[in-house]
Amino acid sequence: IIDMITGRSKYFSHSQKIFPLIVKNSDFAGMLAWLDSNGTLPSEEIWHVEKAVYTINDLKAWVDNGGTLDPKSKRAKEKGKGKEKQKGISHKKGSTSRKHIMTHINPVAAVGSDQNPFPDILFQSFAEFVAENFSSKVSLSTVLLVLFSMTDNPDLLNLHARQKHPRTSDERKSVLNGWIKSLSRAIQLKLNDKALELFKDDEKSKATLLQEDLTSPLALKIDKLADALDLTPYREDRLRTKLKPISYDAIKGVRLICPPSMQCSTLQCGKHNIAQYTKTRDIPKVTLIEGTTIHENAMVLTGECSKCKTLYMADHETAVLPHSTDKTRVYLNNAKFLKVGANLWVDRVFSAAVINGMYSFHASAAAYTEFWNNSFGRKTTRRQIWDAFVQESVRTISSVSQIDFETADNLDIESLTETAYDILGEEGLIRVADGHECSECTQPYKATADIILDAGLNNNDPAAMANNDEGRQVPPLAVNHINPVPQTEEEIDEEQADNTMAVDHAPVKMVVLDGIVMGPTHCAFENCSSDLNNARGGAFCNFHELDFGRRCRHQPEWRKYTQDHSRSTLSGVRRVLKRPNENIQPWQQPLQRNVQPHDENAEERPKKNYFGPSRFYCVETICAPCGVVIAWTKFVKAESPTNILEFLERVYPTEESRPDYVCIDKACLVLARAISLKKWDSWQKTTRMVVDSYHYINHRVTDFLCRKWCNPAPLDGSAPNLVVKDTDKNGREYFKRAFNTQACEHLNSWLGGYDSILKRMKGKNFNWFLHVMIFHHTKL
Repeated sequence: IIDMITGRSKYFSHSQKIFPLIVKNSDFAGMLAWLDSNGTLPSEEIWHVEKAVYTINDLKAWVDNGGTLDPKSKRAKEKGKGKEKQKGISHKKGSTSRKHIMTHINPVAAVGSDQNPFPDILFQSFAEFVAENFSSKVSLSTVLLVLFSMTDNPDLLNLHARQKHPRTSDERKSVLNGWIKSLSRAIQLKLNDKALELFKDDEKSKATLLQEDLTSPLALKIDKLADALDLTPYREDRLRTKLKPISYDAIKGVRLICPPSMQCSTLQCGKHNIAQYTKTRDIPKVTLIEGTTIHENAMVLTGECSKCKTLYMADHETAVLPHSTDKTRVYLNNAKFLKVGANLWVDRVFSAAVINGMYSFHASAAAYTEFWNNSFGRKTTRRQIWDAFVQESVRTISSVSQIDFETADNLDIESLTETAYDILGEEGLIRVADGHECSECTQPYKATADIILDAGLNNNDPAAMANNDEGRQVPPLAVNHINPVPQTEEEIDEEQADNTMAVDHAPVKMVVLDGIVMGPTHCAFENCSSDLNNARGGAFCNFHELDFGRRCRHQPEWRKYTQDHSRSTLSGVRRVLKRPNENIQPWQQPLQRNVQPHDENAEERPKKNYFGPSRFYCVETICAPCGVVIAWTKFVKAESPTNILEFLERVYPTEESRPDYVCIDKACLVLARAISLKKWDSWQKTTRMVVDSYHYINHRVTDFLCRKWCNPAPLDGSAPNLVVKDTDKNGREYFKRAFNTQACEHLNSWLGGYDSILKRMKGKNFNWFLHVMIFHHTKL
């Protein structure tokens, strides 16, 4: 570095001795600021002589003259050296690092402190200023507001100070300039009527209640306080250094992480007090992250009830079970801080931001970790971010469910995740959706259909659908399908009588079902969906690993499997799947891909080997037409009508809990399956199954059952609660579907963003992560 700037002899004879004198001497602070500013500060005010280029020799002469190049103000060189010697400045070789010398030889490379210390004046001086200039009844909050308004705006104070110190002949000194008045006005708006506390009694009598009349007097007080606090870049009309952001480290309070309970909460103790339990020598010092602020050496304190021996921590309570030595842990829903690592605690703002970030940006724990480290510098780990996600989500769902989540003490994060889903997951039920009603998913009951007196909109065909077939020819049923025996007149009369029966009916509700092809891996053994014993390369669960894990793997098949599943092979396959017809030659046929729709039964293919695990087929969801998710589950092999019926019966076990309409893309198949299993007798009392509007267009041409019973919005009046009347912008009436039957399609589009994350997760983590994301989606 030295050779790049100057020769070694020149450096050690001149440069190496000059810069310590500038850094150590407070009288030379102006020169230090000029060097750091890369020449942006006025040169003449520092050097007192205007030159196009300043050299090292000029700098040496400036130091020798006591801070000037002006011969008229030259000081004795010996006197300057004597002062330097008294201050203990070292001139020894190597006393200044090369990096420090480099920053001052080349101002562009200067890296000085980016903050100024907090004003360090005597409290007595500050109190005297307050007593002399403010009302005797001024509150502490008002004084601190003024103080921090000044320390938070150093750039404004720089601009104000510059106008107070004109440099050229065409400038004039301005104390009451626009900068300081703007600060005065902002303080008044914040304080409102309390702004009068900043004036003494005799000053109040001269002022009116108009805010503008107080602006200038208050601005003068702020200017005076800035000088008292030394919040100015000038001293004795000489520029020292530009004000930088003020550091609050000197007044930052110490952080102690304590239990939120002030007394014992167990019933048998009678609200006994809690004593400090941790010995002084054992109090841990940890890192605490509050929002985006990082506090080092925060102390963690533990309390104990001396009566029942329950231990109270900041995020949980630990007690010994009655008649046992086992301990139980209760996770506090009102905890302010969470432990997410051996030496790392975070506040609830940080942990909530983890969930919000993963939800809003479809981010994994690794992606959020990278974002945090790049943005705020503190090196957190992926495991700590995942821990924060689990800890926060457990308390969020427990709070909504109004329960205290309780487990065995000292569970690792994997066991905690599994236990959380077993207790709080409720087999996929979203508790926050209980009792949800809105205008999009609930309609007032109608016994008869609406009528529009427009022949062009009427259509008596039961297969005609609103928003699609008004006044149009409905495609006929395919010839190869056999129509059932038509209804008799008596059956038609009975059906119409049921529709017009005058009963007090509850509002009509609909739910929508659909699935998306995604899921975690599971045991490869037939009809076993247990989690893998080894998620990184294993193929069996704990039970089947004992029987099949060590069996011989035939070498030819094993070699082919490992080659087909190597990183290079899989990357090539992915590229072909994403861009199947890339680089196709004229004589080659384009690659035809057969995509298996999730709403068709998957073809049963026998497993050739057990080298790799199996994977769940799809995630099935039930949601309201407005998008609120009610429940979710995983299907192992197919989205079959039988699996759908079992899912519906688990979510709606009683007739009273069932909705009026269930919309499924294969409702006709589910209806036929329910009839064959003799389950339709219980369902038809309360519920009708319909196909969503997108799939119904094709179903009605090939399936009479779907054409007759599963129309999502029939125009013939057979289901008056599925069609409503509305008016367009021209005042013309028209029919429209009462419910949004595509709600699950919208949900699946959002869920698909997590596919790349979820498919790499273990089954336990998959369940909890997906449940939390759906819960958060519904809550918002």
